[in-house]
Amino acid sequence: MTLYETTFELAWFERARELGDEMTRLFADRASGGFFQTGSDAEALLVRPRELYDNATPSGNSTAADVLLRLAAFTGNAEHERDAISALRLVVDGLGRAPGAFGHALCALDRLIGPHREVAIVGDPGAADTRSLVNEAIVRRLRPNLVLAVTSPDDDRASLMVPLLANRSAIDGAATAFVCEGFACRLPVTTPGALAEQLEDAFAG
Repeated sequence: MTLYETTFELAWFERARELGDEMTRLFADRASGGFFQTGSDAEALLVRPRELYDNATPSGNSTAADVLLRLAAFTGNAEHERDAISALRLVVDGLGRAPGAFGHALCALDRLIGPHREVAIVGDPGAADTRSLVNEAIVRRLRPNLVLAVTSPDDDRASLMVPLLANRSAIDGAATAFVCEGFACRLPVTTPGALAEQLEDAFAG
């Protein structure tokens, strides 16, 4: 997903979505919630291991929660969000007692309950006016938990593959940005200044 948000090449988003679906199919614990470390297609063990603590690298459980929440922001997939919440429920008691052991889980929790916004931009990804809107959204200022999708006005496939981009169109041929929360969007804007104002207001609220 980071590659998609960097290059806006649809193939990376498709791959991320495929991997997210496979992750839940193979590793999700439908009985107790959260995620196992071994897939359902792996050799049967006496006990399937489950990693909950974030050490030098994030735990599988925390990583799964964060990834699914990011996918849900792009797709509106409620099942992904439910699976992410089920993973966070497994560690919720430990978050307050030993936050240092659950750093990535806390990041995922912040993505779930903290300020988070989606930005959809319709414009030629290589054009200067599109790049100026992209820079305003993700380069000029750190905005945690913001997700960004960009498409050319005539790319119907992107609108189908990335629900955040569906039914968005450019205004008078200019690159156009939509600031959204849960797919409910503000009025579209075409200048970096107007986009900055909307983002400041969105994250302040």
